[in-house]
Amino acid sequence: MEGYNQYFEQGHLIFKYLNGQITAQEQEELDHWISLSESNKALFARLTDRPALQSEVNVFATSDKAKAWERISLETGFNKPAKSKLISGLFLRYVAAAVFVLVSGISMYLMFMRTDDKDTVAIQQAADVAPGKNKAVLTLADGSEILLDEVSEGEIAMQDNLLITKTDDGQLVYTTGKNLRKNAAGNQTYNVVSTPKGGQFKVVLPDGSKVWLNAASSLKYPTKFGSERIVELVGEAYFEVTKSGAYQQAEKRNGSFVVLSAGQVVEVLGTRFNVNSYSDEKRITTTLLEGKVKIISNPENSKNSHAAKLPERVVMLKPGQQAQLSIDRGDEIQVTSKVDLDQVIAWKNGQFIFKNASLAEIMRQVSRWYDVEVVFEGKIPENKYRGQIARDAPIAQILQILQVSGVNFKIEGRRIIVKT
Repeated sequence: MEGYNQYFEQGHLIFKYLNGQITAQEQEELDHWISLSESNKALFARLTDRPALQSEVNVFATSDKAKAWERISLETGFNKPAKSKLISGLFLRYVAAAVFVLVSGISMYLMFMRTDDKDTVAIQQAADVAPGKNKAVLTLADGSEILLDEVSEGEIAMQDNLLITKTDDGQLVYTTGKNLRKNAAGNQTYNVVSTPKGGQFKVVLPDGSKVWLNAASSLKYPTKFGSERIVELVGEAYFEVTKSGAYQQAEKRNGSFVVLSAGQVVEVLGTRFNVNSYSDEKRITTTLLEGKVKIISNPENSKNSHAAKLPERVVMLKPGQQAQLSIDRGDEIQVTSKVDLDQVIAWKNGQFIFKNASLAEIMRQVSRWYDVEVVFEGKIPENKYRGQIARDAPIAQILQILQVSGVNFKIEGRRIIVKT
């Protein structure tokens, strides 16, 4: 039987169907799912029957969860997962309702219908908060700024004899050619691409390496690389580093690629990896998907005054491993192989994927992507949550799903108050 993540996908399609927002391609996907079995057909009919659907939610709100699971197993074929640390807390208490109503879409549809629910009405006020999009600012060496989401595709600047263009799919690309020669003066200049909250952007660097910047992040890089290719990251980015692009061949350079971030240095040679160095996270995480990287704790660049007195620590990562640098623990580096790579780069692939995530972690991601302020009223619960949803979903949809799990919200403009 499919995992329950499949129910998230189908729930999103059914929600769009109910609201008349489904595309032709999505309708084909939904029709295919319905045609797979008689049980899918019957379930679809039931989930699109408003009175029956409302009745189910009322039942789940008060029923014995064990008996609810028995009914779910019979009607959907979905078996209750075994208890584990990965799926615990409120998730186990509410997953019955979440699975049956196909979590991501149907729960939101139901909650919007309950106009007598004050918290639901409050969440509806967040409907105008749009998800993030391709949005960034390019700061050139002379300090001038270009709003990348506002300029048209094509050539946008020439700097250090490199042509800077914006592609039709919203990427920033640096290129060189026969008529573009090295700056005779040899002066090193830098550019910075910065994404605000609610923004993301992809940059193709002068050496051909590709960088995806997440929201509230920035990347500083030279417009021409020397024997070492050194960039500085704040926030989160996914890298695909080239060993030898056209630029390097022309310049006869093939040095290592170095990423500097708060508290650490990442040395790379041809690889794919993700670095999360947000200042509001407890640790800096570097996850290797392909190739080889060396992680060096960098006390001189650490915000921890005690760590600045400690010697550097060095670890080597293999594909599938993650290094976790704890600034609060003297820049200690821990390496784990228990990494869900899909979850790590979900943001780059247009998804939110939460597995054993705390409410605080979820709301930090929501805050960055939707450009909202999140405030907790009361003690932050220690419950863990699990789920998947597209990053282009309305913020109200995420809040509704969390509300099904017992979390309530108050909305004040772009301020979300989590009532715990």
